[in-house]
Parts: sequence; C-alpha cells; structure tokens
Amino acid sequence: MIGQASTASPIDEPHGHGEIILLVEDQPEVAEVAANMLDELGYVVISASDANEALAIIDSRDDIDLLITDVVMPGSLNGADLALQARSKAGLKAILVTGFADNAIPKGQFDRFDVLLKPFRMDELARRVRAAIDG
Repeated sequence: MIGQASTASPIDEPHGHGEIILLVEDQPEVAEVAANMLDELGYVVISASDANEALAIIDSRDDIDLLITDVVMPGSLNGADLALQARSKAGLKAILVTGFADNAIPKGQFDRFDVLLKPFRMDELARRVRAAIDG
C-alpha cells in the first residue's frame, strides 16, 4: 500500500518549495494518495490520468519541474514512453513508479530514469523527489 507509516520524522523529510509536479496515474485512489503526500511535502501537483492528457499539459505549460508517472497505463504510451517524450519536448526529469519487482522491469529505456517501487513510504517519496528535482 502506498503511504505506509514512515520511520522518519516529518522534519527529517526533504520538502518542496512550491515546485510543480505532473503526476500521471490512471487509478484514482492511488493518484489521490500520491497527490496528497506530495502536497503535504510542499509541492504543487497537477494530475493526469493517462499519457495523452499528460502530453497536452506538458505542451501547454513551461513551469513543470518534475514528471512522476506510473509505468503501466491505458493507451498506446506507457510511462517510460511518456517520460522519454517529456524529456525530449520539455527537458523534464522523471520518476517512473511501478508495482513490479526490480527484476520484472525490462532493461533498456527504464535504465534512463529513476524507478520508485510500490508500495513506497512518504519519506522515500520525499527523498527521491527532492533528489530528482535537485539533480
């Protein structure tokens, strides 16, 4: 389950400063939990439910700091394809999120991005997002 109890205190978690994150997740419940976590960490969240919606948002804005996308989504583009297009179009950094174990993730295009495995805790999300934005 996403959002398991964190062993770190909230003070220890790296926080955002209003950076804008495009969150792409087709499962509404998962999207809501992740968006709430990111909001609590100090980020502004824009949500999309698939790659086509996300690409339309990317095309219409130039202020997105990070893309966080589920790997498996409906439609013709998966999360890695979306991340590649987002990087090409807008220079966006991306974190791919998946429920598959490390050894189940195909090599190749996934190696180009940070991969966050579900379930993840808020402290892990906080560290990975801050590192992606700062890196």
